[in-house]
Amino acid sequence: MSPSSALVCLALNIYHEARGEPRNGQVAIAMVTMNRAEWESDNVCQVVYEHGQFSWTHSKRDHTPQDPKAWKKAQEIAKGVINGHHQDITLGATHFHAHRLQPIWSLSLEKTVRIGSHIFYTQDKQSQSF
Repeated sequence: MSPSSALVCLALNIYHEARGEPRNGQVAIAMVTMNRAEWESDNVCQVVYEHGQFSWTHSKRDHTPQDPKAWKKAQEIAKGVINGHHQDITLGATHFHAHRLQPIWSLSLEKTVRIGSHIFYTQDKQSQSF
């Protein structure tokens, strides 16, 4: 898979999961995606489109971004994250959910941080909790 494909998949995930979030909230979603992909660009699209992982991949028929400004921002953030220009502000998180929800899976993970309207988790029991 080409790096440009990884960039598009990551940008789509940022756009659909966090376009209404501040910049750091969008970076955080990108970090979760990259942490799951083990920072290998070849794994990004597979992670994004893995069944049941990100709701937009199965709940929307048309994945085409409709907000040009938000799409441009998501692409810029994706490029910066893939190129290593951002620190992992999620502290290694591999999962997240909106703060208004309490999915059952979150009970078995360690909370790392809340950023914007999302709470982030890692499977590593040694992670720092807030």
